[in-house]
Amino acid sequence: MPADPLASLARLRRLQTGLARQRLAEQAARVGAAEARTAAADLALHAERGAGDVADFGAWVARGLAERDRARIGLRLTEARAAEARDGLVAARTAERALEVLREARATALAKRLVRRADRALDDRAAQRH
Repeated sequence: MPADPLASLARLRRLQTGLARQRLAEQAARVGAAEARTAAADLALHAERGAGDVADFGAWVARGLAERDRARIGLRLTEARAAEARDGLVAARTAERALEVLREARATALAKRLVRRADRALDDRAAQRH
């Protein structure tokens, strides 16, 4: 019996969904790390502001602000990648569900054909008896 192409496609869809979940998990971890870097840069700015000589702070503040800005940009980029990963997972799940619906419709149609065939066979036997 030939392989069911929908079964093969279902396996492929499950693999794609699994990969999309993995990508989303990886991006979520990256967002967490970027949030930590952003928080650390903000905390460093606040800590330096109240600690010590104004001249030292003036020399350090440009570098601290640049680091905070880089951290915020990095966070926005990782959040954008995480959103793309979420969209990818939604698309993979949608494709997987569409295939499930198609397979269910196919099974329902087959069941109806089998019932009709059985009804015809019963009708034929009944006609032969009369």
